[in-house]
Amino acid sequence: MGNLIVFAGIGLLIGAAARLMYPGRQLMHVLGTLLLGAIGGLAGGMISWSYWPDVVDQFHSGNLFVSAIGASAAIVVGAAIHYMRKIGGRVRVPA
Repeated sequence: MGNLIVFAGIGLLIGAAARLMYPGRQLMHVLGTLLLGAIGGLAGGMISWSYWPDVVDQFHSGNLFVSAIGASAAIVVGAAIHYMRKIGGRVRVPA
């Protein structure tokens, strides 16, 4: 259970870093970015358990790395989806 909290925390940190690296108006709200990072961190951490199984009182750096990659990928995909929706709503093809 402690590992899941660490994975979610890594995702929150990645989400916060993503907000700091790209200042100004963004399509996604701050809470949405943090939540998306936490979900991606959890997903990446759970996927990493297939390579490095959960051992009591032991933590693998690979778990942390894959958790960070999962959080980053979730934020990038989420931002791309929001961007495409924003563009798709404004573009009109003349008939």
